Amino acid sequence: MIHFISKRLKHSLVLLFLASVVCFTLVVSAPGNVAVLIAELRGAVAVPGYVAQVEEEIGLNKPLLMRYVDWLGDAVTGDFGISYRTGQAVSADLPQRMMVTGTLIAGSAVIATLLSLLLGFLGAFWPYKLPDRVSRGLALIGASTPTFFVGALMIYGFSVTFQLFPSFGFNGPISWVLPWLTVAVLPAAVLSRVVRVGLEEAMTSPYVLTAKSKGLGRTAILFREALPNITPVFINALGTQVGLMTATGIIVEPLFAWQGVGDYFLAGVRFRDFMVVQACLLIFLSFFIVVNLIVDLAVLMTDPRIRRQWS
Repeated sequence: MIHFISKRLKHSLVLLFLASVVCFTLVVSAPGNVAVLIAELRGAVAVPGYVAQVEEEIGLNKPLLMRYVDWLGDAVTGDFGISYRTGQAVSADLPQRMMVTGTLIAGSAVIATLLSLLLGFLGAFWPYKLPDRVSRGLALIGASTPTFFVGALMIYGFSVTFQLFPSFGFNGPISWVLPWLTVAVLPAAVLSRVVRVGLEEAMTSPYVLTAKSKGLGRTAILFREALPNITPVFINALGTQVGLMTATGIIVEPLFAWQGVGDYFLAGVRFRDFMVVQACLLIFLSFFIVVNLIVDLAVLMTDPRIRRQWS
């Protein structure tokens, strides 16, 4: 087990390094001259030699490899540079925005997990009957509906029509409900099918027949026998969906006026604020890598076959 954990940690470190290379390469490959943009923002683009002065000031005249090493060294210590648009340190804006995005992803993951288990168990408890058909239909609709459209429906239905929840702002738990539901719809739909199919396959296994011969009811068999056997598969699927929620947050945060990392990333792209874009990309990729590491460790803890393989 220790060998497995150390191997996964090494792989994660390699992936983090490659993620930093990708982030830096994508940003420096973008068309246009950053120095000209900064000079325009400062209103001095027409001053002779000012663009060259800006290039020297922000290090654009250095070799590409040296620029990457400087940026990576600063990023490791938490210094992501200065925003070209605001002149403020990017690292000063990130903690609050990461808390907002973390709240969005954590709450949505919990709701998606609960909804998927509910829909999956409804279908498994009454297979091929009305509850199963309803859960399948809801999962199909949820998986087919674009996230921005779900958000618009949430705002129109629960905020404009019934006035139950606020439609914008990060102002306490009541304002978190609609963004959580918006992000959770697609993952819940996908995960509910994972649960339903997994339970259906588990109910055909020989140990289920043994449990029935002992007099256990369908509910007890689903929870005590079938659910533990689909847990590793569910954790894998949940990890993938949580990673994808980072991309969903880029759409949902501006929709509900949440000032998270996704909103910060869009502002950086819109104003060609490359230091912000690099920092946000690195955070997104690092989050995805860390989530996958946690998922692998969780699967190791819940799947005795993998534990025996690496023991």
